[in-house]
Amino acid sequence: MKKLVLTATVAFCTFVGFAQSENKAIDSKLRFGFNVGTNYSLLLSKETLPDNSKIYNGIGAKVGVFMDYSISKNLLFSPKAELALNNSGIETTNNENSIITYQVLPVSLEIMTHFVYKSGDGKIIPYFLVGPNFRLPLKNKSKSSAEFKNKPDFAIDFGVGLENKLKFFILAPEIRYSLGLLNINENPIFQTLNYHNISLVLNFK
Repeated sequence: MKKLVLTATVAFCTFVGFAQSENKAIDSKLRFGFNVGTNYSLLLSKETLPDNSKIYNGIGAKVGVFMDYSISKNLLFSPKAELALNNSGIETTNNENSIITYQVLPVSLEIMTHFVYKSGDGKIIPYFLVGPNFRLPLKNKSKSSAEFKNKPDFAIDFGVGLENKLKFFILAPEIRYSLGLLNINENPIFQTLNYHNISLVLNFK
């Protein structure tokens, strides 16, 4: 998995380097970039789980590419594609005291279309974002005799960030909350599972 993330990062950096060579103006209408970050999963069950089962959540990672298109001076349209490594699922203890794990979205591809509003001018500009997020499972794995998959998810993202205009590029750290709206569970033992997460992302453009 580490090799996959490293390869993806190198590919993204190469793509962005090429795109930026075609577009050097710092305030151009169209900009390309890449991002890296971390996330914390928040898996929720609408129904009470069996007594021998419990949800676990943890820290993951993500890397992606994006495009910023200036609709106006302060409003941007920002589609993104991110590869996310998530850490969440349900652990069930069976009669032999061994643990069976149902992993939820261990690897996913996230396709987002964010609208970004920048507040103010200058070298450091705060901004706010909102938009839909389509989350597609890429790897479905369960440490049990039966392999139960996850369904695709549709989420709404909310976030805040800070755009910093440096000498050669723009650095924009941001915090996002992704609110999953669909039931992503395909394990018959459980019922409705919703996946949310919080991400800290560094955008380079």
